[in-house]
Amino acid sequence: MLFNSYSFLFLFLPLLLLCWRLAAGFGPARLSLVLLLFSTVFYALWGLPFLLLLAGILIMNYAFALALAAPESAAAAGPGTDGAAHAAPPHGEAGADGQPIGSPRGSRQLFSNGGLKRLGCWACSRKGLLTLALILNLLPLLWFKYSWFFAQNLALLMGAEWNFTPPGLPLGISFYTFIQIAWLVSVYRRQVTPQGLSRHALFSACFPYVISGPIVRYEQMGPQLDELSGSTSEGLAQGFTLFTIGLAKKVLLADGLAVYANAVFNAAEKAFPVSGAEAWLGSFCYTFQLYFDFSGYTDMAIGLGLMLGLRLPENFDSPYKATGIVDFWRRWHITLSSWLRDFLYIPLGGNRKGRVMQYRNLFLTMLIGGAWHGAGWTFIIWGALHGAMLSINHFFRACIKGSLTERVLATLPLRIFFIFFTFMCINLCWVVFRTVSLDGAVTMYGAMFAGPFTAEAAGLVADHSGLSAMGALAARWLPNNYFQGWMPFALLGISLVLVWAFPNSHELLHGKRDGTRPLLSWRPSAAWATGLACLAFVTLILVSRKATFLYFQF
Repeated sequence: MLFNSYSFLFLFLPLLLLCWRLAAGFGPARLSLVLLLFSTVFYALWGLPFLLLLAGILIMNYAFALALAAPESAAAAGPGTDGAAHAAPPHGEAGADGQPIGSPRGSRQLFSNGGLKRLGCWACSRKGLLTLALILNLLPLLWFKYSWFFAQNLALLMGAEWNFTPPGLPLGISFYTFIQIAWLVSVYRRQVTPQGLSRHALFSACFPYVISGPIVRYEQMGPQLDELSGSTSEGLAQGFTLFTIGLAKKVLLADGLAVYANAVFNAAEKAFPVSGAEAWLGSFCYTFQLYFDFSGYTDMAIGLGLMLGLRLPENFDSPYKATGIVDFWRRWHITLSSWLRDFLYIPLGGNRKGRVMQYRNLFLTMLIGGAWHGAGWTFIIWGALHGAMLSINHFFRACIKGSLTERVLATLPLRIFFIFFTFMCINLCWVVFRTVSLDGAVTMYGAMFAGPFTAEAAGLVADHSGLSAMGALAARWLPNNYFQGWMPFALLGISLVLVWAFPNSHELLHGKRDGTRPLLSWRPSAAWATGLACLAFVTLILVSRKATFLYFQF
């Protein structure tokens, strides 16, 4: 079930809001059960095997968390002591038995006899236990996502031909694996304590973010899950506003641009002719498609959260307005950037051992970040390119810090230049990210920089008689008919204006970082309601075009 499907919009979501309203009078415990039930159904509709895998991973991680949360003295007390029983008491509403709802008491009983430590692991160090838990979390991801890539490259090295059928990729496994790792590390650091298996399942599988993020932390969501309450008029209004904006981004812009991006990139993969102008336009179409697709999904997820009284972390902050690659990664997929920083870059050493080691750590972090997006050399190269650019950007910033050059470069004309330059670098990197094969990337880059740039240069002879000036121009520079009519240029023009001249979704609703509100700022008014209703109407007409979100494949 997709957020942009009629079944979600007219069945799942209204039924959820109705049940949420009915359960609001019974307190957070009943609301938690409603949300867990709907989240389970939402994920189960993608396939029962995927749900069983997710459930198994959650149960395994909860068992590890109970062991990690035990006081140090419990491990030394021997196998007759249930160390988890001394974990910090949960908080929440009391149930019929006097225990807090979602209490780990019942869950502990599942593991108290023959629990993880009693099987022999209790004598291991907490660090060793955490390492084992992380390995077991990564194994399913490695198998489902990378086994075919490893098998293919190993066969190539050995000169063999293996008939290996890749396993299907469980939906959202890359995202919920990272969520689980962050939770386990927080338990290990004693920043959070297990609050019951049902609470862990709700936090981990909550339907707005389980499939494509944001990559949440328990520190962000736990307190909110403790205080679930009925929907408020403000939350519903803001949630529907953000959901509608996200849906429009996806359906009207991303899916429209996808037609032209796919035409160009598919042609490059098949070694069909692509002119220089077509390659550049195709790359721009994909650059904006990816942004509106993923930020649209994030807006919809955050909007759904607001309808239920949950505030999910922001994931985008006008990334194409970035003045450098460092700034870009503070604005693009913010929750992934934070995760990579906290669980890869800093553990590798961060910037604590000098600049050279800092640049090495940046490069390795982005290399792994590239591989996280997909099992292919194109993703690894994309990660390497961003790692190299981040290192260069950090080096340049360190060289000019506190100097006159830094103040000069901060002037408005040069800031505009650096925004344009950064955008072009990002656009070039998206090319290898989008292509399926290295041959396709070489074809695209070759067309972009070496041409042929015109129909004549490609050896084509076209009859321009009867064509308007614009038609003749298009026939000369866009000879392969990947871009027909005015629609692709209108979509690119609208994208340019929205990205650089308009505030982003968060600024529309909540204002800018400095506390000011943009001229076009959301308010509960008749004008906004009318505009959103018209936008929703147009969007719903086109929702019938079935198109999944790009980040589902990652």
